[in-house]
Amino acid sequence: MAYPDATAARTQRRDDPLPAAGSGGQRDRTTMRPGREGPAEELLLAYLREQFGELLTQQRRVQAEEPDAIHKMRVSTRRMRSALTSYRRLLAPEPARTLRTELKWLAQLLGAARDAQVMRHRLQDLVASQPPELVLGSVSARIDEVLLSDYAAAVRNIGVELQGRRYGRVVDGLSALVLEPAWTADAGSSGPETAERMIRRDRSRLRSRIRKAKAEEDRELHAEILHEARKEAKRLRYAAEVWKPAGGQAAEVMADAAEGLQKTLGEHQDSVVTRALLRRMGSLPGPGENGFTYGRLHAIEEMRAEAAERQFRRLWKHFPKGP
Repeated sequence: MAYPDATAARTQRRDDPLPAAGSGGQRDRTTMRPGREGPAEELLLAYLREQFGELLTQQRRVQAEEPDAIHKMRVSTRRMRSALTSYRRLLAPEPARTLRTELKWLAQLLGAARDAQVMRHRLQDLVASQPPELVLGSVSARIDEVLLSDYAAAVRNIGVELQGRRYGRVVDGLSALVLEPAWTADAGSSGPETAERMIRRDRSRLRSRIRKAKAEEDRELHAEILHEARKEAKRLRYAAEVWKPAGGQAAEVMADAAEGLQKTLGEHQDSVVTRALLRRMGSLPGPGENGFTYGRLHAIEEMRAEAAERQFRRLWKHFPKGP
């Protein structure tokens, strides 16, 4: 299956975007489930096919304005990009490199709406938890004014781009990749051994980033490095997901541990972004407001960030050493 344009992709209704059999009556290798001892290409291809199908499913849900569809489409996008990054030695440089760039663009497109939505819920819950006498002015209404506007603009942009040529080319490229991958010689190597090597490399990258964060005394730079560590944890998590059919329980443990680390560091980053918004809003309060409530919320977010970092340290202390 290949999509000549985004309209075809938008109207595509199959649950499985790939044919069930190859030519000559033989089963197409792209439809086979990877075995524990199969080649590395089977592990990666099965994962990419699954996530490509999920991308198309969630695309339709986004366009139908169904709840949580933007988030789920963004996750499938990130999973494919991460797998193409961690296992890049299995594929020829092109078109994999171009697809990684385009998947990054797509994740950012979807992320603008998702981030505004998450921040609004976070702040509204925080305001609602405060004693009424400490909420001075229309703080809740102003939060909605700013973030609902950002969300609406982002959703409109998503709607336009999903009907555009760039997204159509992304779908075309992914379709071609999972139908006729350009494998390297490494793709035929042992799946378990190759995946374990990739996991060790990604875990080493995460460890290096965490060491750098620990050594950084500047608070802003420290937070930025922790955000990069979060990205490395997410990459490791998705690499471990590719490994699961061959790695069994060890892969499950690694994926779960990386997800826990990612979520904790995500809470830390959410607090960093929320505090930046609160600073801006507090420095220019609206009619009938002053900076008091925004400063109070900022202080609470500081405590949340500190708690998240303590939890991160506990999780890292017991993080699996690797395959």
